[in-house]
Amino acid sequence: MPGTVRAPPGAGKVELAARRIFGNQWRTRRLMHHQSFVSLFRQVLSTPTAPFHEYAVAAVIREQLDPLPHVTVAADAFGNLVATYRRGRKKARLAFGAHMDHPGWVRFAGKEEFLGGVPADRLDSHPVEWFGDFGMWELEPFSLRDGLIHGRVCDDLVGCAAILAMFRELEEKEVEATVHGIFTRAEEVGFIGAMELAKTWPFPDGVCFVSLETSAPRGGAEQGKGPVIRVGDRLSVFHDGVTAELFDAASAENIVHQRALLDGGSCEATAMNLHGIPAAGISVILGNYHNCPPDSGIAAEFVSLADVKNLVKLITATTIRMASGRKNRSSKAQLKTRLEKRLRAHRKYERAAAKHWRES
Repeated sequence: MPGTVRAPPGAGKVELAARRIFGNQWRTRRLMHHQSFVSLFRQVLSTPTAPFHEYAVAAVIREQLDPLPHVTVAADAFGNLVATYRRGRKKARLAFGAHMDHPGWVRFAGKEEFLGGVPADRLDSHPVEWFGDFGMWELEPFSLRDGLIHGRVCDDLVGCAAILAMFRELEEKEVEATVHGIFTRAEEVGFIGAMELAKTWPFPDGVCFVSLETSAPRGGAEQGKGPVIRVGDRLSVFHDGVTAELFDAASAENIVHQRALLDGGSCEATAMNLHGIPAAGISVILGNYHNCPPDSGIAAEFVSLADVKNLVKLITATTIRMASGRKNRSSKAQLKTRLEKRLRAHRKYERAAAKHWRES
């Protein structure tokens, strides 16, 4: 029958109903197979990187995007990668960004220098593995134990891999949408790649930026309780409209999430907001931030696999929701309605007290 959406054998009533309503976009919370998901993150997180030496990560990103028929990727003049998923004629409204570098050692002018935020007293406390002109702490590239991803680099290759996973999800679900993924350079030394991109913002008005990061726990946020929709960072407060879109998508799709001000550091949303680009942020809570355990020494970073999966669910759901054309009342609009109703309900008390104001 034309227009019939067929579900696989064994599909339940909820699945059948969802497929009838949304067709191929039927369930944004369902992700790729677990092993494929872990394999993608293993490949990305195992890739060595350092500020200004992100070329191996860029090559892996291009390799992962190449099989996706509706994704194109190009580099700007600074070497940031800009990828676009486009299926149908929907206009883009979102650009998700993550940075390709991590604090590390570089050889410059015959010397070895460390670039990134790590306390000076830890720099000589652990062996360094060199990859040509840059080096990283000699740590396990990737492992998955007890629901935690451990690796020498989570910050911010987790964000990069999440964007790649989102593109895969959109392809698999045949979603009609346009959305951008931005992979920046040299974030760890002052948002350099993001600042270069912001100066020549390649997207039309109406495209908002969402920074994907890994962050130290602050403001009551805890690892394992979902990705954190950030109110702001150490330097700025984020755009409330973009933040509301993320919050509404998470609530509508019942995606486990948190909301907090993560002011232990700053992220690329601050850089974009400084250039007038509406920006917000999402973070996955990170253990051993910048490879620094609580007391001393150097160790692998770690994140919750469940938090990472919910991050991918959240950005995929937000993309689909904003591209769907369905008129969804935002949490801000609902709050305004509630306050207006309360105002009308209390108008009688204001009128009753008016004579006393006139007499005072």
